[in-house]
Amino acid sequence: MQRFRYGTLLVVSLLGWAVTGLPGSQEGKAAAAGDALPRTVSEARAPNPHLLGLKPNTWNLLSQPGQVSWTRQTHAGIAYDSKRGTLLVFGSNTHGLDWDNEVHEFDPATRRWETHYPRAPKASYRADAAGRAIAGTDRLLPWAMHTYDAIVYDPSLDALVVSALPEHNPIRKSVPAATIHPTWIYDLKTRQWRIFGNKGKPYPKFFAAASAYDSARDVIAAYKAGMWEIGPARDQWQKATPEHHHKMHFTMDYDARHRKFVVFGDYHDSNAVWTYTPGAGAGDKGSWEKKMPQGDPFPPGQHFPVAYDSVQGVFLLVADDTPFVEDGKGRRKRTGRAKSSHTFVYDLGSNRCARLPNADLPPLGMNYMMAYDRYHQVFLLVTGGRGKPVSVWTLKLAWPT
Repeated sequence: MQRFRYGTLLVVSLLGWAVTGLPGSQEGKAAAAGDALPRTVSEARAPNPHLLGLKPNTWNLLSQPGQVSWTRQTHAGIAYDSKRGTLLVFGSNTHGLDWDNEVHEFDPATRRWETHYPRAPKASYRADAAGRAIAGTDRLLPWAMHTYDAIVYDPSLDALVVSALPEHNPIRKSVPAATIHPTWIYDLKTRQWRIFGNKGKPYPKFFAAASAYDSARDVIAAYKAGMWEIGPARDQWQKATPEHHHKMHFTMDYDARHRKFVVFGDYHDSNAVWTYTPGAGAGDKGSWEKKMPQGDPFPPGQHFPVAYDSVQGVFLLVADDTPFVEDGKGRRKRTGRAKSSHTFVYDLGSNRCARLPNADLPPLGMNYMMAYDRYHQVFLLVTGGRGKPVSVWTLKLAWPT
């Protein structure tokens, strides 16, 4: 294990010690019950002074190391570990340019990144006896892959669930025996990967998909060409419905207040919001509904970051102001580059969207890396990329404004 430490950090003064939070192990249950406020931090870990006293409704730079040993990949995804209060990044651009199959963890308390293990050499990419794609020399690892939004933290397993598959990894042509691309589980206690058994059934194809955790039913859901779910037994994927309304480059999160999955963005750019009301149990059929937000509609887009505030019951999203034109089929084609990105709050209950006027950022491009820390009631956003430093931003939402 290698640990990286950096300086060049912004210091946020501790303006007060009184803050409410929620133990990670209880987060899902409280969200499902609709708690207006989380429990006190005295029942769990100590509060992080770097996340207290923030100026509300604007992005505050929490960390920007001067040097890192890895580059944030635009096709990678993020998950928030509510038990430890950390961000977990996994995913790679591949296309022959990057082979990052490491887990990178950011601790807001220390403002440091840690890489859990070294990436697997390309020579270790192979098929196991069952034809499943695996990698690694001294440990079992998944192939480097685009994860997009198909990575989620499972509080029941205390693990990452990665449902993505390495569709765009060019090494597939060199390893024809690897015909099975499984769902992967990363145990955060042991820091070891294992293959999800799925009761020996074929794995759904979740390329450019999205996933989220349903705290009311204790269900992991993944969306691509239909909605699939893993129930509380954590034994298999079950197809709830083949109905779908998106192609790729969308983001999904779970609204615990309304008990719905909410999907933003799509290929060819969209500012429609789709909601999916799940069935009673895992694999039971649910229903879709399309909404066009009122108020300040966010720019039509794709692959932009979204996270749900489980305390105030609203979503935060950051969308680039990319110019576009529509073709005869209503599809949008980009005509230039974005000059900025804007931050919006979306309330599903009222179907209204509002822009935060003091929360603009430089264009983000492809970015699936925003999460909500219910414990401190702040959003965390990771930016950067090739030629740009990995940066972590935080926003305290005061809502209504």
